[in-house]
This record gives sequence, C-alpha cells and structure tokens, in this order.
Amino acid sequence: MPAWLLALALLLLVAAASAQPIRVRHDRQLLIDDRLTESETGLTRTMNPPTKAGPVLLADRPWEGHRVGAYGTVLEENGAYRLWYDCIDAEGRLLLAYATSTDGLHWEKPALGIVEYNGSRENNLLEVEGGGTVFVDPVAPPEQRYKYVADIWKQGMFAWTSPDGLHWTRSGGSRLPLDPDTQNMALYDRRLGKYVVYLRGWNPLRVVVRGEMDDILQPWPYTPAAEPYYIWGRDELPTISTELETVFGADAQDPPSTDFYNSAVVQYRDDVYLMFPSAYRHFPEPPVGKYGNDGLLDIQLAVSRDGRAWTRPSRQPYVRLGRPGEPDAGMMYMIVGMIERGDEVWQYYFGYDYTHGEYRPAEQPHTGALMRVVQRRDGFVSLDAAYEGGEFVTKPLVMDGERLVLNVDCSAVGTVRVAILDEGGAELPGFGLEQCELVEGNAIAHTVRWEGGMDLSALRGKPLRLRFVMRACKLYAFEFAPFV
Repeated sequence: MPAWLLALALLLLVAAASAQPIRVRHDRQLLIDDRLTESETGLTRTMNPPTKAGPVLLADRPWEGHRVGAYGTVLEENGAYRLWYDCIDAEGRLLLAYATSTDGLHWEKPALGIVEYNGSRENNLLEVEGGGTVFVDPVAPPEQRYKYVADIWKQGMFAWTSPDGLHWTRSGGSRLPLDPDTQNMALYDRRLGKYVVYLRGWNPLRVVVRGEMDDILQPWPYTPAAEPYYIWGRDELPTISTELETVFGADAQDPPSTDFYNSAVVQYRDDVYLMFPSAYRHFPEPPVGKYGNDGLLDIQLAVSRDGRAWTRPSRQPYVRLGRPGEPDAGMMYMIVGMIERGDEVWQYYFGYDYTHGEYRPAEQPHTGALMRVVQRRDGFVSLDAAYEGGEFVTKPLVMDGERLVLNVDCSAVGTVRVAILDEGGAELPGFGLEQCELVEGNAIAHTVRWEGGMDLSALRGKPLRLRFVMRACKLYAFEFAPFV
C-alpha cells in the first residue's frame, strides 16, 4: 500500500474513532471538564468550595504532645469510619495513630494494646512508620487486604500489608530507592486494573509525580535520572526528580515562589480523579524573611479523567486559610479519602495556626486540629448559566438507563429545560425543548419529565444527544438512572 494511502487510512480510522458515541451507561456524569460537551454558549465552569464545619479531632494524648497530623487517611467500611493519622510526641517522634467513628463527627481513639509507649500499651498507636497512606486492595488475598506506603526518612519508599488495618507486616526492603519526603500515596486504579503511586518530586521545586505497576509489593519501576537530585546532601539518598512522570505542579500562571506540597488523590468515579494539593507560597529566605523554608499553604483542586493529565478548574483555593486565631490560619493539608453521606461528601484536613517555617518542635507545641468540610454530592465543579441564560449540547451518547436525572441548583429564579436529540441534532418526538417540564429549585436527583413521559428505556443503546437550555443555575452532574 502506498505511504499516502496508508496515512489517509489512519486518518480516517482516527476520525471514525473520535466520532464514536461516548458510552455513559447509567453512571453519574460529572461536568468537571468539556469531555461531554460538543458546543456551549453563555456558560462558565466553576469550582465550588466546600463549607467548613470545624474541628473533629484534637491533640489530647501524651503521644500527641507536639501535634496531630499533618497527614492521614480516612475510609468508610460497613457503615463505620476509620482514620489513620500521624502524630508527633513531645520528643519529636513521628508515630502512626488510629481512630474510629460511627458518624464521622465524633472520633474515638481506642486502646489497641499493640505498641508500648512509655511503659504502657493503653494507646491507639500502630507499629508502623508514620507519614504514609492506607488503601484497601480489592484484588489482594484477605491477609493483604490493606496496603500502606510511606517514605522512611533517608531510606526510600516502603510498603506494608495487613489483614485488618491494625497489624502490619513490612514487605521486604525499599520499593523505591529514592527519598521524596511528605505524604506519598498509592491506590488501586479500578479503571486500569493497576496500582498507581503519587509521590513528591522536585523539578526543581515540589511537584507531583506518578508511577504505575502490576504488583506494588515488588520494586517499583522507574527510570534512573541522568543527574540524581541530592537535595538532602550527597551522603544521603537522592530525591525524585525525573525518575517518574511529573503530572502536576506550578505553571506560568502561578507566582514564581509557589509549589505544591502533597497530592491527596481520590478516584471519585472510574473516570473522575480528584487531587487536593496544598499550594505553598514561599516567603523570602532570611535575612529578608524571618524563617527559612517559610510560607503559607492552602488547599486547591485539580481534576483528571485518567489520573495523568490534570487541570485546575480554578486558581482560587478549594479550602481557604482561616483568620488569625483560628486553627487553620497558617497551613492546611487534605488527608487522603472522603466519606459520602447521603447527599453530602465529607472531607478532612489538618490545619495549623502557624506558617511552614515557624514550625519549631523544640521550642513549643503546635498541636493542630483535624478539620471537616462538607461538599455537595458531585458538587466539586459545576457548569453555570448566566442570569441572561445559556445552553450546551452534548456529544453523541449511548446509555443503558431509564430516566434522566439532574444534580442541579436553580435556586428561586433559575430554570432548566432539556431536549433529547438524535445523533444528527434533531429533537426526538415527545422529548423536545417545548415538551420538557420546567426544572426548578435545588435538587441532588431531579428526574426530568416531558409530555411524552420520563421513561427513556426505548432509547437505550441508541446514539443520542442532550440539549440543555439553562438560566441562572448550576448543573453539577446528570445520569441516565434506572427506575428503583
């Protein structure tokens, strides 16, 4: 085949693939980006900060004499909640502690009897290094159901396994012979069927790097750097620079003195990944500044469809610093994980009333607090219509649901109407814009109705488009849900 004909065939194949309808099945479709939109006018995509709900866990044990946090993991299992969190005692020892809750508000620190601390085992400490992240491995044997990864200072990255999240066994030696610092994390990516790690890199300031592997208990793959970055000194392990793929960091829109501290990635849906990095704006170094390595940190939001290509819907903070005198006035770090409770998503972060360089363990305790924030279900990003109105049309979709459900906030004066179109853009009989009942008010799950009814089961498996005509409202998500 001539080269030009082969090239033409490849272009046609690519065009055909890009024109294929998106299979949305009956999953909730979050409007975090323009993946589903073919055209839009009069709309803006908005990041929606959560509501602060105050402290839920304080330093009140001797082994928390210096502080609680800054890192942790929260999980929900069988209607109960589990929390693994760092603490530092008055002597500066970094420890991993455990707490439980039945409501996500009141946390108990059980006497586990696992670790001896100052002659007693009546504490909630675990026999594992602090500073890491716990995750549940859905494909592991029961005795390895829980995994934990952490950076052991000046030794590299390590992995542990546990049958219950309390009794841990370290899996061999260093899984990555580099020393990144901070809370590094791993998860089992349901979409890929692989383990994914998000670690700190330095390129040259703090960035988030990513790696993936089939077996997290074996040495992790990486590409040795041509020039290792010995940020801790040449007599120590180098840190990560170019050995793993950099997937998130500051860019030209950020102040030159800004980098990002940690990742706190959550695979919220199979094709929706959320990152909550701490943005760190550095103050000048002494003698201009008062402290070295000093500055303020708040929490931002980044979104992705594949866990690799990340964008920020807004440069505004996802969680803003508190006012002077509040426990989160200087620094904040989102912990990994979230709790979905009914129509809300609860997240937790550690807050501190001092800046990064003010941290002086030998001089005074900085106890900190674990804080809660409340987000609307699927409410992280919305497509917002102006008061004058706006609209958008989706790309061709194929679904297997039975009714169209919207997560939408029209408040008092806003409205939405939806038309169902064929693949070519013509309204389907009975499901046109004029036949759609007006969508009003504020609802997490509003079922759209037309004069032809609300049953869309006859459209399952057929390519269709949706046209949304909106006014003064926020649309967070839609789904083709089954009847229940």
